[in-house]
Amino acid sequence: MTFLIPSCERVTNLLTAYEEGVLGPLDWLGLKLHLLLCPPCQTFLDSFERTPALLRQAWGDEPTPLAEQALSGALAALREGRIPLGPQHHPEPEAWSALEPGGDPLQSLLLRVHLGHCEPCREARGGDLAITLAGDPVEALRPHLPPDTHWRWIRHGLGGAQVAILQEDPITGASLNLVCLPGGRTSPLHDHQGLECALILCGALQDGPAHLRAGDWLAQHPGHLHGPTADPGEACWALISLERPVLFTGWRAALEWFSSGARAI
Repeated sequence: MTFLIPSCERVTNLLTAYEEGVLGPLDWLGLKLHLLLCPPCQTFLDSFERTPALLRQAWGDEPTPLAEQALSGALAALREGRIPLGPQHHPEPEAWSALEPGGDPLQSLLLRVHLGHCEPCREARGGDLAITLAGDPVEALRPHLPPDTHWRWIRHGLGGAQVAILQEDPITGASLNLVCLPGGRTSPLHDHQGLECALILCGALQDGPAHLRAGDWLAQHPGHLHGPTADPGEACWALISLERPVLFTGWRAALEWFSSGARAI
């Protein structure tokens, strides 16, 4: 629609954040204005809000004893630390093409670090290119990164995530980024204009249903709105490759829009 009033497609992407009460003030206002003018989206929101109750009705019977037993066993394993070692989230089959000649060099670096963590992937793909990060993973990674004199640090919010842009293509906007999210902190809510691939170096975070630890890989495609949260205590460091810059929501979106307009003048 307009800069302030989002399109129907954008509204559907914002509904989950709206229901969870985490929309920024600008997005909240734009969504409200859109709903006033768009009966189809009003109907969609009504269906969206009624879905949880309908699912509870469809579930019907109480969980069976076997289901309760399986859940109790899984929780006990977590409490006692009996969880599988190594990464639990692996690159998609098509991602491995980045290791071939002429492949994406940014994504290739993430794959090589994943191989250093993941024995099953080394057995399947070979370990010649694996990068093993002993000790401090950020320091161990430095020989494989551009000199830190070329890094450009950006801080997102007081006490929030910090991002070092390690390498950036001025034409396409593709970039390699080192991200630090302090323990217990949540990254600003954002969307994507291109593929985002993230590799956890140390610490852990929750990204939607995925709980990621060192060596874990996660790919996000355009249209996926998210804001990961680091586990309490230890900071989470991640290496992230982006095809295009991310799109922030709320007041950050307005700031980026005005700054990009200023650069174009």
